[in-house]
Amino acid sequence: MRSIRFNVLCVAAGLAGVMFAAGCGSKSSPETAAPAPSPTAAAEKPAPAAPAPSAPVAQAATSAIDDPSFSLHLVPAGPYKVGELGRVVVQLEPHGVFHVNQEYPIEIALSGDADTAFPKAKLERADAAEFGEKKAKFEAPFTAKVAGEHKLLANVKFAVCTPENCVPDERNLVLAVAVN
Repeated sequence: MRSIRFNVLCVAAGLAGVMFAAGCGSKSSPETAAPAPSPTAAAEKPAPAAPAPSAPVAQAATSAIDDPSFSLHLVPAGPYKVGELGRVVVQLEPHGVFHVNQEYPIEIALSGDADTAFPKAKLERADAAEFGEKKAKFEAPFTAKVAGEHKLLANVKFAVCTPENCVPDERNLVLAVAVN
């Protein structure tokens, strides 16, 4: 039992080191880095840790994801008419000490049923309507060829970070919109 616990701690420490090394692009030199606390100080009073972003898991089709570290939404911006350009909004908002990684190559892949078309099926940071540390917002255009309900899908690749670590994430959103 003790060796299993030791192995788990070693793996966790190794992952923490990799995440710390990846960082969020912050630049610090040995001269400006804070000194490491002594082992006895760390043992006496552990520092509070921010919750890490949860790993992507198989998820049911949803238009909203509320994670402890972020909220991700796909929302309508209708009304929608056949043959006219419509838009849906993809919005990412980090919670608490988390922020949107400004250097991670955020990407949104859009798709839908056979009767929908996307003038731009892949959105990147340059396409954002708003992009800052506390919010990333994209307006995704589409056109419906026929009236009725259309299912729109967004695969979102992003990273939210704390000052100490950054973990890339990928989530799927789905939204049904009514087109007249």
